[in-house]
Amino acid sequence: MRVYVCFDDTDVLGADRGTGKLVRWYTERLPEGCTTWGVVRQQLLVHPDVPYTSHNSSGCAVLDVPDASFLPVLAELGAAHIADHFMDGSDPGLCVAPETADLRVLIAFGDRAAIEVVTQADARAAAEAAGVHLSGHGGTCDGIIGAAAGVGLTAGGWAGRF
Repeated sequence: MRVYVCFDDTDVLGADRGTGKLVRWYTERLPEGCTTWGVVRQQLLVHPDVPYTSHNSSGCAVLDVPDASFLPVLAELGAAHIADHFMDGSDPGLCVAPETADLRVLIAFGDRAAIEVVTQADARAAAEAAGVHLSGHGGTCDGIIGAAAGVGLTAGGWAGRF
Protein backbone atom coordinates (compact mmCIF):
# COMPACT_ATOMS: atom_id res chain seq x y z
CA MET A 1 0.00 0.00 0.00
CA ARG A 2 1.34 3.44 -0.91
CA VAL A 3 1.12 6.20 1.73
CA TYR A 4 1.92 9.90 1.47
CA VAL A 5 3.37 11.55 4.60
CA CYS A 6 3.83 15.28 4.23
CA PHE A 7 5.39 17.84 6.58
CA ASP A 8 5.32 21.61 6.29
CA ASP A 9 6.63 24.65 8.17
CA THR A 10 9.06 22.99 10.56
CA ASP A 11 11.89 25.53 10.29
CA VAL A 12 12.70 29.22 10.69
CA LEU A 13 14.95 31.66 8.84
CA GLY A 14 18.61 30.98 9.56
CA ALA A 15 18.01 27.38 10.64
CA ASP A 16 20.66 24.74 9.99
CA ARG A 17 18.02 22.47 8.45
CA GLY A 18 14.79 22.78 6.54
CA THR A 19 11.61 20.80 6.17
CA GLY A 20 13.10 18.70 3.36
CA LYS A 21 15.87 17.43 5.59
CA LEU A 22 13.36 16.72 8.38
CA VAL A 23 11.32 14.58 5.96
CA ARG A 24 14.38 12.64 4.83
CA TRP A 25 15.31 11.98 8.48
CA TYR A 26 11.75 10.73 9.06
CA THR A 27 12.21 8.09 6.37
CA GLU A 28 15.19 6.73 8.31
CA ARG A 29 12.90 5.95 11.29
CA LEU A 30 10.24 3.88 9.51
CA PRO A 31 8.83 0.76 11.17
CA GLU A 32 9.95 -2.69 10.02
CA GLY A 33 8.30 -3.59 6.71
CA CYS A 34 7.89 0.02 5.52
CA THR A 35 10.08 1.38 2.73
CA THR A 36 10.62 4.76 1.12
CA TRP A 37 9.70 5.09 -2.54
CA GLY A 38 10.92 8.70 -2.58
CA VAL A 39 10.73 12.19 -1.09
CA VAL A 40 9.25 15.06 -3.08
CA ARG A 41 9.61 18.80 -2.46
CA GLN A 42 6.47 20.62 -3.49
CA GLN A 43 6.42 24.33 -4.30
CA LEU A 44 3.43 26.21 -2.94
CA LEU A 45 2.25 29.73 -3.65
CA VAL A 46 4.65 32.55 -2.86
CA HIS A 47 2.42 35.52 -2.06
CA PRO A 48 2.48 38.47 0.38
CA ASP A 49 -0.58 37.06 2.19
CA VAL A 50 1.08 33.69 2.79
CA PRO A 51 3.58 33.43 5.66
CA TYR A 52 6.54 31.19 4.84
CA THR A 53 10.15 30.74 5.88
CA SER A 54 12.06 31.11 2.63
CA HIS A 55 10.44 29.46 -0.41
CA ASN A 56 7.05 28.09 0.78
CA SER A 57 7.68 24.44 0.03
CA SER A 58 6.53 21.27 1.73
CA GLY A 59 8.16 17.84 1.83
CA CYS A 60 6.26 14.65 1.09
CA ALA A 61 7.58 11.16 1.78
CA VAL A 62 6.06 8.52 -0.47
CA LEU A 63 6.11 5.21 1.37
CA ASP A 64 5.23 1.61 0.68
CA VAL A 65 3.73 -0.08 3.74
CA PRO A 66 2.37 -3.59 4.27
CA ASP A 67 -1.21 -2.55 5.14
CA ALA A 68 -3.51 0.08 6.67
CA SER A 69 -2.64 -0.95 10.23
CA PHE A 70 0.55 1.13 9.82
CA LEU A 71 -1.32 4.42 9.28
CA PRO A 72 -1.72 5.35 12.98
CA VAL A 73 1.88 4.33 13.63
CA LEU A 74 3.13 6.57 10.80
CA ALA A 75 1.08 9.50 12.14
CA GLU A 76 2.37 8.98 15.69
CA LEU A 77 5.92 8.65 14.40
CA GLY A 78 5.47 11.84 12.36
CA ALA A 79 4.20 13.79 15.37
CA ALA A 80 7.08 12.53 17.52
CA HIS A 81 9.54 13.35 14.74
CA ILE A 82 8.23 16.91 14.53
CA ALA A 83 8.50 17.24 18.32
CA ASP A 84 12.12 16.10 18.14
CA HIS A 85 13.22 18.28 15.21
CA PHE A 86 11.02 21.32 14.57
CA MET A 87 12.35 24.80 15.28
CA ASP A 88 10.79 27.10 17.88
CA GLY A 89 8.87 29.77 16.00
CA SER A 90 7.72 27.44 13.23
CA ASP A 91 4.12 26.33 12.65
CA PRO A 92 4.39 22.61 11.80
CA GLY A 93 1.76 20.50 10.11
CA LEU A 94 1.51 16.81 9.22
CA CYS A 95 -0.69 14.95 6.74
CA VAL A 96 -0.77 11.14 6.39
CA ALA A 97 -2.82 9.82 3.47
CA PRO A 98 -3.08 6.30 2.08
CA GLU A 99 -3.63 5.76 -1.64
CA THR A 100 -6.99 4.24 -0.71
CA ALA A 101 -8.32 7.60 0.53
CA ASP A 102 -10.32 9.90 -1.72
CA LEU A 103 -7.22 11.71 -2.90
CA ARG A 104 -9.13 13.63 -5.58
CA VAL A 105 -10.14 16.12 -2.87
CA LEU A 106 -6.53 16.65 -1.76
CA ILE A 107 -5.34 16.85 -5.36
CA ALA A 108 -7.84 19.64 -6.03
CA PHE A 109 -6.80 21.37 -2.80
CA GLY A 110 -3.11 21.10 -3.72
CA ASP A 111 -3.77 22.51 -7.17
CA ARG A 112 -5.51 25.51 -5.54
CA ALA A 113 -2.74 26.00 -2.95
CA ALA A 114 -0.16 26.23 -5.74
CA ILE A 115 -1.89 29.23 -7.32
CA GLU A 116 -4.11 30.95 -4.74
CA VAL A 117 -4.27 31.76 -1.05
CA VAL A 118 -6.01 29.00 0.92
CA THR A 119 -6.76 28.68 4.64
CA GLN A 120 -6.47 26.21 7.49
CA ALA A 121 -10.23 25.73 7.27
CA ASP A 122 -9.84 24.80 3.58
CA ALA A 123 -7.11 22.30 4.46
CA ARG A 124 -9.15 20.74 7.28
CA ALA A 125 -12.21 20.45 5.05
CA ALA A 126 -10.18 18.76 2.30
CA ALA A 127 -8.55 16.33 4.74
CA GLU A 128 -11.89 15.48 6.33
CA ALA A 129 -13.55 14.93 2.95
CA ALA A 130 -10.64 12.72 1.87
CA GLY A 131 -10.66 10.82 5.17
CA VAL A 132 -6.99 11.39 6.00
CA HIS A 133 -4.94 12.41 9.04
CA LEU A 134 -4.12 16.13 9.30
CA SER A 135 -2.65 17.68 12.44
CA GLY A 136 -0.90 20.83 13.61
CA HIS A 137 2.03 20.66 16.01
CA GLY A 138 2.80 24.14 17.29
CA GLY A 139 2.63 27.85 16.69
CA THR A 140 -0.27 28.82 14.46
CA CYS A 141 -0.38 25.31 12.93
CA ASP A 142 -0.41 26.93 9.47
CA GLY A 143 1.77 24.02 8.32
CA ILE A 144 -1.39 21.95 7.94
CA ILE A 145 -2.08 23.92 4.77
CA GLY A 146 1.18 22.96 3.09
CA ALA A 147 1.07 19.40 4.45
CA ALA A 148 -2.36 18.74 2.93
CA ALA A 149 -1.43 20.54 -0.29
CA GLY A 150 1.85 18.64 -0.56
CA VAL A 151 0.04 15.31 -0.41
CA GLY A 152 -2.39 16.47 -3.08
CA LEU A 153 0.32 17.76 -5.40
CA THR A 154 2.39 14.60 -5.01
CA ALA A 155 -0.55 12.23 -5.45
CA GLY A 156 -1.72 14.24 -8.44
CA GLY A 157 1.61 13.81 -10.22
CA TRP A 158 2.85 17.40 -9.83
CA ALA A 159 6.51 17.19 -10.71
CA GLY A 160 7.93 18.84 -7.63
CA ARG A 161 11.56 17.99 -6.90
CA PHE A 162 12.19 14.28 -6.31
